[in-house]
Amino acid sequence: MLVKYDLHVHSALSPCADDDMTPANIVGLAALSGLDMVAIADHNAIANVQVAVDIGNAYGVTVVPAMELQTAEDVHVLCLFKTVEDLEEFYKQIPFLPLENNAEIFGNQLIMDEDDNVIATESRLLLVASGVSVDELPALCDRYGGVAVAAHIDREENGMVQILGSVTDGYAVVEYSSHATSLFRSHYSQYSYVVNSDAHTLGDIGKAGAAIELQHNSAECLIETLKASSKVL
Repeated sequence: MLVKYDLHVHSALSPCADDDMTPANIVGLAALSGLDMVAIADHNAIANVQVAVDIGNAYGVTVVPAMELQTAEDVHVLCLFKTVEDLEEFYKQIPFLPLENNAEIFGNQLIMDEDDNVIATESRLLLVASGVSVDELPALCDRYGGVAVAAHIDREENGMVQILGSVTDGYAVVEYSSHATSLFRSHYSQYSYVVNSDAHTLGDIGKAGAAIELQHNSAECLIETLKASSKVL
C-alpha cells in the first residue's frame, strides 16, 4: 500500500517550533491533509510522543515514535522507532548537557496533553549537542529496534554533509528536504532516502508530499522497510 507520510515534525516542545504545534493540532492536521503517517521528532526530547500516538490511534493516523538528536558534532539525526517503549529506552542512554533554557531567548519548550493543555515545561535547553557521536548513533538506535536517518543532508545548518563532508559509515538512509535538487540527490544515489518537511509551523506539515510503499501502515513496517535499505520516496 502507498502510505503518505511526514516523518519530521516538531511539536511545541522544540523551542524553535510555534506554540500552536500541539500534538492534537499536528495529528489532526495530518489527518485532514490526507497523511497516513506522521512522526513528532522534537530536538533532543520525547515528552510529546506518547500523547501523539494516542491521538493518532483515535484519528486513524500512524504516529511513529521519533526524536531528532543533535550529536556531539552538532549533526542532526532523525531517530525512528517501532514503539514508544523502544524510544524511551533509547532516550535513557543519551547524555545531555544540563543547561537551563531561557524561553525569552530560545523559545518555549511545552509538554502537552491530548486537549492542548500545557501540563509542564522542559527546563533543560534542547538546542545543544548531546554526548553521542555520529559514529555511535546507528548502532545505538539499532540496539533498540530503531533506525538512524541522516537528517536534511541537503541543508547547511546541522546537516551531516555540510559539517562532516559526507554521509558517514553506518547510515543507510538519508533525509532530503523538499528543496533538494536532483543534482544533489544524484551524488547520494547509493542511499535510501525519505523526504520530510521538518515542520516547525502547522502550515508546513506534509508539504514535502512524500509517500512510501509499505505492506502495512505501521511504524514497525516502516522501520523494517528502511532497514532493508530499499529505495523509497
